[in-house]
Amino acid sequence: MDAANARTNSRAWQARAVTPVAVWPPLPFQFARLRSLVARVPRPARQALLALAIYLIVFITALGLPLASHLTVPQLRAYWTDPDFYLWSMRWWPYAITHGLNPLYSAQIWAPAGKSLAWASSTPSVSLLMWPVTAAFGVIVSYNVMLLTVPPVSALAAFVAARRLTGQFWPALLAGAVYGFTPYELVHDWQGQANLTVIALFPLMVYLVLLWWDGTLRRAWFVTAMAAAMALQFYTFDEAFLDMTVVWAGGLVIGFLVAGRGQRLRVLKLAGLTATAYVAAIAVASPYLIFALRHYEPMLTRQNDGFSLPLSRLILPVSDKLFGLTPLILISNHIGRTAIDDYVGIPFLLVLVALVAFTWRSKIAWLLSIGFVLVIALAAGPHLVLGGRKAAFALPWAGLWNLPLARSAEPSRFMVFGYLILAFALALWLAKRGKSRLALLARWGLGLLAAAALFADLPTSYAAVAPTPQYYPVAATMRPTTKLPAFIADGLYRQYLHPGETVVIITQRGNAAMLFQAATNFYFRIDNGYINASLTPTDATPYQVEAINDPTKGHIKRFKNYVKREKIGAIVVDRAWAEPWMLTNYGKAGLHGTSVGGVIIYPTGSG
Repeated sequence: MDAANARTNSRAWQARAVTPVAVWPPLPFQFARLRSLVARVPRPARQALLALAIYLIVFITALGLPLASHLTVPQLRAYWTDPDFYLWSMRWWPYAITHGLNPLYSAQIWAPAGKSLAWASSTPSVSLLMWPVTAAFGVIVSYNVMLLTVPPVSALAAFVAARRLTGQFWPALLAGAVYGFTPYELVHDWQGQANLTVIALFPLMVYLVLLWWDGTLRRAWFVTAMAAAMALQFYTFDEAFLDMTVVWAGGLVIGFLVAGRGQRLRVLKLAGLTATAYVAAIAVASPYLIFALRHYEPMLTRQNDGFSLPLSRLILPVSDKLFGLTPLILISNHIGRTAIDDYVGIPFLLVLVALVAFTWRSKIAWLLSIGFVLVIALAAGPHLVLGGRKAAFALPWAGLWNLPLARSAEPSRFMVFGYLILAFALALWLAKRGKSRLALLARWGLGLLAAAALFADLPTSYAAVAPTPQYYPVAATMRPTTKLPAFIADGLYRQYLHPGETVVIITQRGNAAMLFQAATNFYFRIDNGYINASLTPTDATPYQVEAINDPTKGHIKRFKNYVKREKIGAIVVDRAWAEPWMLTNYGKAGLHGTSVGGVIIYPTGSG
């Protein structure tokens, strides 16, 4: 009886509950199609997307938030020269191509003669890849987005290779972070040096080798893909292309030596296919290479002991990361700022040693360990530097830096390959099967300690976005800012300058002339501009213009002759970054200035 009443009440309740209202389908069914599409994506691809999301979130929130929150402002090291050159390059390559100009020579800078860019690190691959972003949002946004995405993408590339090598997600995830977020990567990223931060192609080359080695990638596709990767590397940074060549050759020799008799023939085949790809890459790079060799710059020779790796820097971070240990602080301070981007740490070296010790029969472990020694030897440069002093004898490979492409090369930059080797070693160490849970915990403990010691030395963008560092001398008239003056930002320059007019920018802001020119899409030409330390002075302001800081009759006469000879149309003083003489002395030279939009513009009548 009770059961019958319960069924009756249940039917009555259901009858009352059924009303003509819209009801959303259950959540699982609402996303059934999306889930089906996701399920069709191969598992490695899903893991790669997850890894990229993790890298982006961690990097931007932990290290890059100040830059990410002001994408429309050129706020990276405003006092310095390098960032604005690379920003300028991102605008220059699309501009040159769309106007039918030779992108390796620009008459827009150092006008009227112009300047060759063949030996400048203008990173054409990056400029063209970011072209759509530049066209849609402007070069400043494009440059900032590039800085925020390059390290996570580098980490992703290492993850993909490590995932293929180990078949495991978590070891590969940590390995990718080690490569993408190394001191080398982030020091150069916060210095705005695109040529040194775009390092994703190196692990992708390793990934191609792994695909070919296990038979997934056929020879023709391997050669095609490897040639494309190598050519892209040349058009990213020719010095890194040369470094890559040396490491590739050394790696193949080491691989042949450590391979067993049954595998040496495959190594020789790999060498042959890689050589074919290399020749194809040289053919693709030949237009640039031929122009560069025909316009070789004799000033490129720039050898300095500070460009080599002091071996002690491998285990010594900068002094403020040494927990107050006075003896180590003294040693680190003695080395100075040299190679602060090449710190590895003792725990990471222990990971490499432990990998060989516990898997001494592994050919890959020996390949990585010997390869790391090769990289360190190359990073040491033409002369060994110990205790801050150069050895009296030259190392056997010192002649490498006499090659045309290497005369201004910095040996310590070989360390990017050292970080890649350590990342793979870490992935293999963590992925190794253990006999007990204690062994597993010990492996992960050492691996996490190595990563923590490395990450503890990482710089963030918080200091990089300050207009000036603490030690920078600021005149009483200066109000340093990262923002563009309204004269440039609001387009007021169109009311005072003619298209193509030659202008000299006077300011203490680093390389502001190239920044302002890029922001206006080359509306005017400039008679200065910093390219690199080999080709142009750091303060690229013409000396006749800067001599007005002491407005003697002789200086004024030379200034007027210069203005007339070079057909300078206007002198533009950036008020926020102006020293006292910049605000007054051009009036003493007979020019009449107009203050507008954060600048003082002095028309010369000679343009």
